Amino acid sequence: MAEKTMSGKELGEILHDLAGRLMDAMESWSDVVFIGIRSGGFLVAGNVVSLIEKKTGNTVPLGALDIALYRDDVHRRPFSPEVRSTDIPFSVNDKRVILVDDVLNTGRSVRAAIDHIVDLGRPKRIYLMVLFDRGGRELPIQADFVGRHVDLPEQKILKLEAGPDKMTIKDVIVSGVKK
Repeated sequence: MAEKTMSGKELGEILHDLAGRLMDAMESWSDVVFIGIRSGGFLVAGNVVSLIEKKTGNTVPLGALDIALYRDDVHRRPFSPEVRSTDIPFSVNDKRVILVDDVLNTGRSVRAAIDHIVDLGRPKRIYLMVLFDRGGRELPIQADFVGRHVDLPEQKILKLEAGPDKMTIKDVIVSGVKK
């Protein structure tokens, strides 16, 4: 059974905090691009980019990355992965890439995303921003910007639910693991 985990107000505060910390860390925006891992990471990235653009007046490039074929378990799954589009309408060469995911757990999705990004070019730097960090690493990957650390049983997953406009985050849901 799925359950909502936080209010819209609380989620908004986390997103504002992430945007604020990122704005404090970046001395300029001329070479910064955002890439969100489909689908939850892209949703978080879109919300953070919107907040940054409102505060700074800068336009910040945003792209979406599908990692389905870059996962290290793609050949072990009993079903074919759902492959969605990667839409990166800019070069990553010599850019500071803010890679965004909704939940950081084992680190394997982030590893796959980094592999995909370096296949597209050579960034100057890759920062990792996540909405939730639930621990449980299998790879030595840590986020540079974390919205909230959460403690969940291993059999549970956190998932974002998009609003009707497909860009706002309607709910954060905790449910059982998909098999």
